[in-house]
Amino acid sequence: MKTVIIKLGGAAITNKKGSCQLADLHSLDALMNQIQQAYEFLSAAGHKLILIHGAGSFGHPQARRYNLKQGWVTTSGLSTPPLGDEDDPLDQKAGFAHTRKCLLELHLALLSRLQQRGLPVLGLSPFEHLETDGGDKSPNSCFQDLANRTSQYLKLGFIPLLHGDAVLDRSLGCTILSGDIVMHKLVMLIPNITRCVFVTDVEGIYDADPKTTKRPKLIKHMPVRPEEDKPLPKRGGATKTAANRKQRRLAPVSTGVIDVTGGMGGKAKWARQIMLDAASSLKRTDLEIVICKAASSEASKVMSLDPVLENGVPIPGQLMTVFSWAQ
Repeated sequence: MKTVIIKLGGAAITNKKGSCQLADLHSLDALMNQIQQAYEFLSAAGHKLILIHGAGSFGHPQARRYNLKQGWVTTSGLSTPPLGDEDDPLDQKAGFAHTRKCLLELHLALLSRLQQRGLPVLGLSPFEHLETDGGDKSPNSCFQDLANRTSQYLKLGFIPLLHGDAVLDRSLGCTILSGDIVMHKLVMLIPNITRCVFVTDVEGIYDADPKTTKRPKLIKHMPVRPEEDKPLPKRGGATKTAANRKQRRLAPVSTGVIDVTGGMGGKAKWARQIMLDAASSLKRTDLEIVICKAASSEASKVMSLDPVLENGVPIPGQLMTVFSWAQ
């Protein structure tokens, strides 16, 4: 049995230039149909499916407005940047509640569309099953209960639908938990996850912003090597890794929208980290991670576990970015 994780990026399911706006309904329905087809194929083959969705315009503008990523404003001082003259800690608590309400609206909208297609999808909100400890640096142990419930849903024949969330944090008070990090933790804690798919509104990672640059080059293969996780010397005594250095060479996708969890750069970062941690902690080098465009023919194939590599390199003609272990 194999398990596939599909992360539905906020840019693919919402209009990130607005606030609490879904993506074009034709495009959204096409993506939902792809998920249905993928589930039917995977289920017939005895495989499992986990879904995660981003927040898009239902979470990022709200989180930015109330400065939720860095934690609460405390009575003894600021643990986050100032909220502004019109805001205060009470407003931040109200903002946290408002952000979660917006996230749940998106969550229920996706649940409804998937269930209308006969899919046995159960919602699973991280807020209700974990507290992080230090934001993005939280240990895997913080996610064990969430992973256990996800595994339970899979064993019972359901499709878990998780999402990026506003959560409580033991160190910061609160934070914004990216769906990319949720994916990373599930890979580390649930066995047999074979492929992770990031579905977004562009074909993959480019050498220049594809939305503002003419003829940008799609980077179709991102081979990951173990030395990328080793620290390199840096002036001033600090360290960096080869992955950090390569990360800075990747072009971000400039959409003119707010993304408090890193956007395309965050996807590339966490894709590499998943590969490196799976190899070092789980001794696994068979994991594949793909970034592809929603409603594309490539997305349909990737979701259904069609091969994406041939002799260690991407199959010609495919418009996607594949992260794999270097041969």
